[in-house]
Amino acid sequence: MGQYWLVACPSKRDYTAKVFGRKLSEMLFSSWPDILSDLIKEDWARAPLICIGDCLNPKDLPDAMQEHNHPLTSAKLNTMSSDLRFDIVEREFGFWSYMEEKKDQAETATHSRNRVLRNLTTQEYVLETNLKSGITIGHLVLMRICWSSDSSTSIQGGAYLARGGLAGHKFDIVDAGMLENLNARQWQDVSRDVWDEVEFLWSNNFGEGWETEWKG
Repeated sequence: MGQYWLVACPSKRDYTAKVFGRKLSEMLFSSWPDILSDLIKEDWARAPLICIGDCLNPKDLPDAMQEHNHPLTSAKLNTMSSDLRFDIVEREFGFWSYMEEKKDQAETATHSRNRVLRNLTTQEYVLETNLKSGITIGHLVLMRICWSSDSSTSIQGGAYLARGGLAGHKFDIVDAGMLENLNARQWQDVSRDVWDEVEFLWSNNFGEGWETEWKG
């Protein structure tokens, strides 16, 4: 069945969700990641991000969150043995959400494709021009920042997503011209690897012809 998820920006004590979150498949295989793209471009730029499953044990946090001591849990939460439920998150974080009209704008907006997603934690980047079939920067981030103590994701072949390797990492979105200012020896283009993962997940859930069958 899968658990429910929400995306949080712990350093800003913000999270965004509809009611108490959604199934991960409902978030990932939709246009919802457009909202996440906007947040990474603006309010949440260069801040650690994590998509929390509601079966997360408060003591089971990704390394990136532990290293920087981000306030995902309070001293009170650290004493709890129960899973991290959404009512606890709402009490510890200020609720934040786009209004519906802003969501509609995000879904219909046309952005320049001449942008770059940068992972400031690992010094890796993805060129937006390499994305196609409705896949956006938000999809790429969402599928790698999830974290839970339970592997249920409601996504065929996606159990591994529950332990996302980029949970707690910092991102931003910049114009492609910024690449000229990056040290080529330190930064790595991972566009191909990320797209291979997209093809794996989408083909598992929508079939080999997913590019024409799936619409975000």
